[in-house]
Amino acid sequence: MKILIVDDSKYQRYLIEITLSKFGQCDQAADGEEAVERYTAALDAGAPYDLVVMDILMPRLDGHEALKRIMALQKNRGIDEAALCKAIMLSSLDDPVNMMQAQFEDGANIYVTKPFDETVLVEALRGLGLVENLLEDETL
Repeated sequence: MKILIVDDSKYQRYLIEITLSKFGQCDQAADGEEAVERYTAALDAGAPYDLVVMDILMPRLDGHEALKRIMALQKNRGIDEAALCKAIMLSSLDDPVNMMQAQFEDGANIYVTKPFDETVLVEALRGLGLVENLLEDETL
């Protein structure tokens, strides 16, 4: 699995990567602009991301707009609905307005609030069908 982690906090990117690197290759972006650039480059190379984990509050381009652009890129290139990358919005914002916008307007599949627990992210991956039920695996 190919994963793009987007957060303006280097420490948060590190924490997310520690959890997700067990399941695939992780790349990082420090803001929404960089995320869109990396996603475009991955599409151009024929190796799109399977998962994007996106923060909302970032400089230059926030997570809402960045995720909308990523989803539009895929649709404009004719990627089938079933083959679209999965998206987890991971933010400290826990209000219903941001949650609803992320899922119903931006294209996020799941919304997770910070601080997060490793098991919550793993369960999100399982819920998206990206991994087996690894929570039963005692080696994690």
